[in-house]
Amino acid sequence: MSTDKVTNQTIFTTDWAKEDRRSVKAYLNGKSDGRVLWWNINRWVHQHFWSKASLEKIMFCFHSRHQTLTLLNLEYRADVQEVAKAIQSEGVVAGIRFAISSACKTRFSEGSTYSQLSCHKDAMP
Repeated sequence: MSTDKVTNQTIFTTDWAKEDRRSVKAYLNGKSDGRVLWWNINRWVHQHFWSKASLEKIMFCFHSRHQTLTLLNLEYRADVQEVAKAIQSEGVVAGIRFAISSACKTRFSEGSTYSQLSCHKDAMP
């Protein structure tokens, strides 16, 4: 639908969930973006390793893991862009040096994104 045809009537009468790949309707119609599969895999793995975990705990850990993986992905993309900039401006050797120096940073220290991948017993409030 083009934006020049959007009116109050179209906003309130259009079934937006039908077009949204994140919605339950899209999942039931086989047109989702994989979020339900991602949740089911995470839930199954969590229940497999921590069988006494409540659904609330599983959901909390799922969202924590999802957020951490999203941040890791963003950090990785930023690092790749920085290495690419170094290669373009100073050459391949400078790019390799930059990549090695950035990899040697203390990423696995307490409080870093990498250390948040697991959901500890006391992680949930």
